[in-house]
Amino acid sequence: MAIGNLRHRVTIQSPSRSADGGGGSVVTWANVATVFASIEPTGGNERFFGDQNEGLVTHKIMMRFRRDVTHKNRISYARTVDGTTYTQIFNIKRVMNEGSRDFFLHLLVEEGVAT
Repeated sequence: MAIGNLRHRVTIQSPSRSADGGGGSVVTWANVATVFASIEPTGGNERFFGDQNEGLVTHKIMMRFRRDVTHKNRISYARTVDGTTYTQIFNIKRVMNEGSRDFFLHLLVEEGVAT
């Protein structure tokens, strides 16, 4: 892959749990690193969940190899168009080390809020 294809600046985030004072816990996301990656949509579908239709969009994200990226992390991508910032959240479903050579990671992700 040519380095010019890694043109999206994304943030890798990891979860942390903290007590909410009522006996439960709250998940907050902390930024781990900001890296360059390529983001390509691969498809989408709809499902019926919680008495409503939910759209599901899948993507493939490729970045340079990192050992600290797992399916527990998520990817945040923010872009600004005409002065308005749009943020996409990608939940990682699969992490693949291309050719087991520690050069690139392929992430299969779903866009949206975790369910």
